[in-house]
Amino acid sequence: MQKDNPESNNSEYEHKVRIFILHPGKAAYPEIAAYRDYFASEFEVLDGTLADYEVLSNKEETILWCIMGFYPSKLVSKAVIHDYRSLSVGRFSKLKDKVKKAKNAKPDIRIFQNDLIKKSMGFNDDIPYTYLPMGVPEWIYSLQADPNYPKATFCYIGEITKERGMDKVIEAFIKNRNSSDSFILVGPPEKEILSKYKDSEGIILTGKVTQKEALIIVKNSDYCICRIPKKYPYDLQMPTKFMEYAAAQKIVICNDSPSNRLAMHYLSYPAIISGSEIFTKQLYEQLTKKTEQISLERDIRWDNAIKSSEIERFITKCR
Repeated sequence: MQKDNPESNNSEYEHKVRIFILHPGKAAYPEIAAYRDYFASEFEVLDGTLADYEVLSNKEETILWCIMGFYPSKLVSKAVIHDYRSLSVGRFSKLKDKVKKAKNAKPDIRIFQNDLIKKSMGFNDDIPYTYLPMGVPEWIYSLQADPNYPKATFCYIGEITKERGMDKVIEAFIKNRNSSDSFILVGPPEKEILSKYKDSEGIILTGKVTQKEALIIVKNSDYCICRIPKKYPYDLQMPTKFMEYAAAQKIVICNDSPSNRLAMHYLSYPAIISGSEIFTKQLYEQLTKKTEQISLERDIRWDNAIKSSEIERFITKCR
């Protein structure tokens, strides 16, 4: 839960409806900071897990905004938002989403990232819904390279796990790399991957860093990798990292996944498409050709994404 004390006697928010963003607490949620920044001028915005919400007072004046996990019991609140930013991952992901559909308590409104996710969940009730696409922070557009941070030939941000296939990508890099190439993987790696590759030549594993630090490393590096598994649920979701790379105006290398194709079309932003393991001999042949950066024309800042949704109107009616 954020560090601010939800029970503080802050007169600025006294007697105001508040927003509590409920999340499972198991992953990074860049949208939470975006929601907080957008609504903070009008509402007290808190976030945390179910345990944090349970000890909160004055729930009757709280809009409960759920980043969707499993919440089968109806929770006391002024209104409930179910936010399907993404679908379940890991083992039995489709089954987990079917259980969420059947057993979660009914909200007052649902949010979907896109129509693919809405159709996949397949709700057939009369609960209103709106779309809220993924976005990026305003500051990415003005971010500059910084020599005080690491850099590499190739940069990847995201989950560094076998489930994501990143062990195969690292192996392909080691096999096919030029002697001067380096590959930086930003984020906490799976223990087995860390143990196996931490001393490999050309491999840099940063561990956990902030979003801003990660994107400075992106600006420092030559190429950015967006490797998305070609399976449920990844093929239905806009890849956030592709969007961040594009906003940072970097050259993107990706595998031929439906989600990467979706990003290229939605953003009108080209990418170098490579094989599943990214680092192939064919990729290096492509990189010897002249590759130019391109500007991102679409406005994908979070403020614009939230404004394009009906969720602000819904929240305003709850005041």
